[in-house]
This record gives sequence, structure tokens and C-alpha cells, in this order.
Amino acid sequence: MAQMEREHLSVVMFPWLAHGHVTPYLKLARRLTSANDADIDVTVHLVSTPVNLSAIARHQTPRIRFAELHLPAAPDLPPELHTTKHLPARLMPALKRACDLAAPRFGALLDEIRPDLLLFDFLYPWAPLEAAARGVPAAHLSTFSAAATSFVVHCLGRGRREGCAFPFRGVGFGSAEEEAKYMAQYILREELPDALVPERNRLLLSLARSSAFVAVKTCADVERPYMDYLSELVGGNKEMVPVGPLLVDADAAAAAAGGGTSSESESDRVMRWLDAQTPASVVLVCFGSEYFMSEQQLARMARGLELSGERFVWVVRFPRETEEGDEAARALPRGFAPAPGRGLVVEGWAPQRRILAHPACGAFLSHCGWSSVLESLAAGVPIVALPLHIDQPLDANLATELGAAVRVQQERFGEFRAEDVARAVRRAMRGEESHALRRRAAELREVVARNDADDAQVAALVQRMARLCGKGQQRVAVPN
Repeated sequence: MAQMEREHLSVVMFPWLAHGHVTPYLKLARRLTSANDADIDVTVHLVSTPVNLSAIARHQTPRIRFAELHLPAAPDLPPELHTTKHLPARLMPALKRACDLAAPRFGALLDEIRPDLLLFDFLYPWAPLEAAARGVPAAHLSTFSAAATSFVVHCLGRGRREGCAFPFRGVGFGSAEEEAKYMAQYILREELPDALVPERNRLLLSLARSSAFVAVKTCADVERPYMDYLSELVGGNKEMVPVGPLLVDADAAAAAAGGGTSSESESDRVMRWLDAQTPASVVLVCFGSEYFMSEQQLARMARGLELSGERFVWVVRFPRETEEGDEAARALPRGFAPAPGRGLVVEGWAPQRRILAHPACGAFLSHCGWSSVLESLAAGVPIVALPLHIDQPLDANLATELGAAVRVQQERFGEFRAEDVARAVRRAMRGEESHALRRRAAELREVVARNDADDAQVAALVQRMARLCGKGQQRVAVPN
């Protein structure tokens, strides 16, 4: 009897230097290397800076290996800041420039690893060129929603040329003029005259240089129309391949976010507090791993939670260092101290998925980063949407369009009133509207769970990658 000889597929993954990008790439690496493909074994080499890799070192395995990329030295950007974590906002352009200057070093890593394929993030449109120079095909792996990505591509292309609004009115802003204003204020605001790669070109070039397909962190059952439109916008010759929600395990999230033993004990404290609450009676309040509220925002949020009358777990973060002109708050508002049974404040990191999955959690007051939206949908928890910047307003619009969110009224993204926070929280937690939100969230929970457990989706991605490398097409029978 003969058996098929197994083939090996070596993949380099190159995520942007942010917690919200590294962890989904790592999750996909774990799924690819454990995929039940009968013929192909996958090995992943995840490339990042030493400071990022040190945080997730324990997640290395014989088939998930880490490769260090050392960025060029810069006086205002020491190695400990070669990550977006704790990076002052003013240094973000410097970090991007350092990455762009590291292209030859990345090429040297490819020479050393000799992979079959590269999966790269949109901030590195030069990475597929380095790969192509070595005969290595490359595919873009997007950690953003297809709705947000298609919106941006529309505004940079068809919307600008033809003066037309984004066709999905529930996600867009109603007119080409309003959408152009949003792009200028929230998406392209970091544009610098001496940038090696203009900000407006990074995504477009990454999509154009992706070979044959683009992998998207999403659920096809949720975002198929946006995936189809994105494919149309990039010429119709590239398939948008959903790879599932890539929900991150709590231990991987804690490691990437810098959580340790103290975080574990804090997590236990949070879960014990939730155990003492009644079902669906608590609002989780969290605004991402890298956003620091100003003193005014923090004061208004504290007042809004007090006015809502609801129980809450509020995860707050403060910058490690402060600079002159930095508006980030350094502490909670003076005098804010919720009664022990009424609210719990957690500083730093908290086990977001565990809290959302707890029976006591009834709503999630969120900035609507894409990972947070997916985690809330996966738990069947309605969202109180308070987007602050970049792509978050688009994901908030999508969650609302899906029927799983209520919006905090805002005159401007990033700004809000305490009374509007309280009003939106009460809408999500009380009355007939809250029942409708929970029913819809429960329906979407089943959709996300189905996509998250879809091993066939991962196996199909493995086969696509293999075909791109000329593998998986011929099998050699060897004696048993």
C-alpha cells in the first residue's frame, strides 16, 4: 500500500508592531500549524522586533519560530520603543520611518529563512517587493474589517475620482464630502512631507502587491458584501479570503499586553466580583490596549457611568511616561470612588474575553476596535459604541448596522458628554431596546462561533498558499 509524501510549507508572517496586529497573526500561525491538512505541514516564522517578541516568547513552538528584526538606531527611538506599546503619539511617524528603513534587513532575514511564502501587514508595502526579488510570493493579511478597508479604498480611489459616497450607507457618512473630511482627519492625519512611503499609499500598494488573494480577519457570514466590494475595487482579480475572527486566547493577549503574575491575580479579583453580580447586570468599559484618555474624557466617562445607574467594570490605562503637552490623564478623577458593589476599576490589563463571556456581563462600552467588536459578538454581548479615532467609527457603524450596538451621541469622534454616555448605557441595559439588542447579539454569537470553529476555512487557506508556491499539486507515492 502506498501513502502520499507530505509536503512542507514555510511561511514568514510580518505583522505591524502593535498588540492588536501581532496577536491575530500569532493566532493564525497556531491554526495553520495545527491544521488537519492531509498532505501539507506548515512552519511559521513570525518576524517582529525583539521588544515585541520577548512579550510572547513562551508561544514559540517547534513549528512557530520567531525571527528578530532590528530597526535602525535613532536617538529618539530606543529599542524599547520599537513597538506601539507605550509609544508617545508624536513618535509614531518615526517608528514607521524606522520600519521602512529596515527593508534591507528584512530582505536579509528572507535570505536566511528562505520561506515559500510571505504574509504581510499593510504598513509594509515594500515587504512583497523584497520577497519578489527572491522569488517568494506574498499575500496581504488584513487585521481590519472588510467594511473599514473597502471604505478607505473607496475614498482613496472611486470616491475621490467620481465624487460618490460609499455605497453602504449604514457604514459610511452619507456623502463624498463628509467621507473626505473623515479621511483627512482620522485616517491620513499622520502624513509627513519626508515620509519614505506616503500614508495614503500604504494600503493601496499592499493590496495591489498581494499575490492572487488577500486574507482578511473576518467572518464571511457577516462581511461578504464588503469583501465583494473590496475585490471589485482592487480590480476584481483578487479574491478576498476570510480566515475567521482569529479570537485571541486570554494567555496570549495577556502576554502581548504585558500582563504577568500580577495581571493573573487581578483577573481573579475581577472574576470573583462578577460572580457576585446578577446575570446581565454589568457593563464592561474598555477602550483598547493603546489609547489613553485625556483628563476631560476620563472625567466625563466617570460621570457618565455614575449617571447611568448601572454596575460596571472599567478598565483604565495611563501612560508609562508623560511629556510636555501630553493631554493623557495620569489618574482617575479626584473623588471618583464607586461603591464596592456598584463598580470595579481595573488599571492596566483585564481578561476582556473572560469578562464578556461571564453571565453577569450585559453590555460592552467600547471604542469599537475590530478585535473588540468581534470578541463582543463572539460572546453575544451588545455593544455601546463610542469610537475615538482611525477606523473605529466605521466598525461602530457596522456593529450598529448589524443590530448589535447602540451609539453614544457624538458631535465629533473622540468627544462625548457624560449625559450621552449614561443615556446609551441605559438603552443597552434596560427596556425593550435592550431585549432586541440581546436577541440579535445572541444570533450573531452563533455566526461568529461557526466561523471561529471552521477548520475547513483554514485548510482552504493552506491549499491556496500551497498553490501560490507551486506546491500541493503533485503527489509522490512512496512505499509504506
